[in-house]
Amino acid sequence: MKKVVIKAYRPRLRMALTAAAAAGLAIAAWGLYSYTRATTVVDFERAQSERDRLLEERRDLTGKLREAHAEVEKLKDQVVYLERSREIDAQACSTVQASLGSLQEEVADLQEQVAFYRGIVSPDASRAGVRVYEFKVYPTATEGVYRYDLVLIQSVRHDRRIAGRVEISLQGLDNGQTQVRRLSELILSGEKNLVFSFKYFEEFGGEFRLPDGFRPTRAIVAVLPDGGAVPKIEDQFEWAKIQGA
Repeated sequence: MKKVVIKAYRPRLRMALTAAAAAGLAIAAWGLYSYTRATTVVDFERAQSERDRLLEERRDLTGKLREAHAEVEKLKDQVVYLERSREIDAQACSTVQASLGSLQEEVADLQEQVAFYRGIVSPDASRAGVRVYEFKVYPTATEGVYRYDLVLIQSVRHDRRIAGRVEISLQGLDNGQTQVRRLSELILSGEKNLVFSFKYFEEFGGEFRLPDGFRPTRAIVAVLPDGGAVPKIEDQFEWAKIQGA
């Protein structure tokens, strides 16, 4: 036996449901869109703010780096300047020291010359007349060989030429015994017989060799004027004090 089912046809209800479903979908889509848009905008603004902050930080670091480079270059210039100044100061100091040394030598030489001429022009009363102004010995490059310098002067109070001879002897030890050697016997160069004739001063010089084993302790310089009018003058010099450099 067949059954017959009768269904009511309601087209409006279906349309209403469809419309409601569509509206729901639309509302959900809009909500999703609004949420997504809001989130995206916030993230974008946050990213843009972070970018701006990083850009500002980079500009600040770039400025500081530029300042650091400028400071480094400035310090380099200062170092170069100071090194150059130090070199100039060192050169100037060396120049001044050399000039000072030269001036001191010149002053010493002038003082020696002044003393020399003062001895001629204004001698002490006790030292007036002919006398030994200086006697020096200098070692040479050859062992045992020495050079000597002798200067005789006479006061200008004596306005006459004086003549005579000089005898130089060396006193010392040889094998523990005191010995005397005449310079004329040891001479290598220069006059052996020291004869003088001068009005104000005269210089002598030469080289001599010491005998092997002989160790001088003093030099004896005897000035013997001619005629006997002026007495013999004898000066003794300690060997250690008359050696020059």
